[in-house]
Parts: sequence; C-alpha cells; structure tokens
Amino acid sequence: MTGEAAPSAAEEQDRENQEEGPQGQGLPHLHIAGPEDSAPPQPQPQPARDVIVYSGQINRAGYDQICLQLEEQKQKSSHALFVLTTPGGDPHAGFRIARALQHEFQDFHVLVPWVCKSAGTLICIGATQLYLCDQSELGPLDVQIKKSDELVGRNSGLDILQAVNYLQNQAMNAFRTYVDQLTYEGLSTKAASDMASKLTTGLFSPIFGQIDPMRLAEMQRATDIAYAYGQRLNEKSLNLRAGGLEKLVANYPSHGFVIDRKEARTIFTKVEKPTGMLLQLAQALYAAGRAQINAETPQIFYIPSTQGDGNANIPNAN
Repeated sequence: MTGEAAPSAAEEQDRENQEEGPQGQGLPHLHIAGPEDSAPPQPQPQPARDVIVYSGQINRAGYDQICLQLEEQKQKSSHALFVLTTPGGDPHAGFRIARALQHEFQDFHVLVPWVCKSAGTLICIGATQLYLCDQSELGPLDVQIKKSDELVGRNSGLDILQAVNYLQNQAMNAFRTYVDQLTYEGLSTKAASDMASKLTTGLFSPIFGQIDPMRLAEMQRATDIAYAYGQRLNEKSLNLRAGGLEKLVANYPSHGFVIDRKEARTIFTKVEKPTGMLLQLAQALYAAGRAQINAETPQIFYIPSTQGDGNANIPNAN
C-alpha cells in the first residue's frame, strides 16, 4: 500500500506533549465571548451648537452683520453650525467671516442646503465638518474680478490665465507642425525652424497683443489671494486633503463647475450627508435660501443653542 507512514511511538509522545503544554498544564484557557462582549459602543453625545443662517452674497455687509450678531449674544456655545447659501462674492469678506467664526467658537460646521460658490467655498475651508445634501454644490476657489469696461458683471480670476495657457499650447503646436511639414518638403532643420518661427509669430502676435499685462497681473494676484486665504483658514480647521487647495484654486475649468458631495470628498477630509434633524433643517431652509441667494444685503439669523434643550437645535448627525 502507498501513503504516509504511520507515526512512531516517539512522535506520538512528542505531539501529546506539545498539546498539553509545558509541565502537562493542558491546553491554554480560551475565553468564550458572551453577550456583554458584543454590546455596541454608546455614541458620544454631540455638543450643543449655535445656529447661524446666512443667505445671500458674501460681502462686507454680511461680515458686519455677523460681527453684530456675535456681539449681541450674551451666552454663546463653544460650537456653531453655519448654514450657508451663496453664489460667492468678496473673498476678503469671506475670509473675515470664517476667521470670526474660528475666533468665536472652538469649531464650526457648515451645512449647505443648496449652492455655495467661490467665496462661500472659502468659508467652508475654515470649517471642521461639511454637510452637503443631494442637491448641494460647492464651486472652485477662483476670485471674481469686476469687468474693467462694464458697470456690472465680474470675470473669473482664472479666465485670462487659462486663455494665456491655451494660446501658449496652440503656438507651440503650430510651430511643431510647421517644422514637420517644412522638413518633410526637404528643408534643413535650421531653415525649417526659422520659417516656422516667422509663421507662428505672424499668426499669434495679433492675439497676444490684445492681452493687457496689468490685467494679467491683477488676475494672478487674485489667484494668489485665494490660495493665501485658504492656507490660513486650513491651519486651524485641518479639513483639506493634501493638494486640495491647489485643486480648488487652479484645477477646475470654469467658475460654475459643480463640486458635489462625491467630488468634495476628494478635497476635504470630513464631508457627510446630513441626516435626522440636520436634514430637516436643510430642507426647511432650502426655499428661503434660493429666494435670497443673490441678495446684496444677506439675510442672517442667529439661533442660540440655549433656546431649547441643549442639542435640540443640532441633533446627533450619526
């Protein structure tokens, strides 16, 4: 017969000794988990939060109202929920609003019922937690600059910078195409390069000549402002992922690009969908936010956490 050889008596004794353990103490004691071991951990109570509702453009008038509301509150919680609906606005005012909230509260969260663009996104950088509904959206952090030839209307700070980058790429592509075609026709590389340079210059010089250097510098400064403000706000909130600020400032193609909850999670570390009474609060303020979103004088409400039983205003979101 074939197969494994039967163990000898010595091998059997060795195996018994190993199972018994040293000095014949037998198998080690095994703890059998009981019901007390499987009890779920108790959720940590959430701190009471003051609620601040902001609907309208981000501007100095809004910042002044926020400061006035904070000064009038005799007793403030250490934590706040900032409910924000805005198309954007002044980045300087946005920075001041976020700084004021960081100064007055140990931390603040932002709930976005609908739209929160540009300078509103800057305020979100200062928050330690974001709540975005299914229809909520943030926007890129590109500063809006007033059009030089119009009384109303603004341009994105990225417009002229992206235009310059596009023209540079097109000029290089045109030069390479001319060189390839001319060398294919039998010209030397030097002659082809000289001719391609003249053709490319003649084609793009009129276009580049329309770019105002002062306007270009203004756009670059606007981008630098957004980046610098974002850096300073994130020093306390620590809610941006590595490379998140650069992505907000320069990686999106337009001012209106939609940053939904899924996209926001690639930028911020703490982004959640509101549930429970947080969701009810967002739904209740949705219509009012839409109606007031473009108001130059923003609508602001302050609801202290003392008006209720602690967490009544801001329930546990878990």
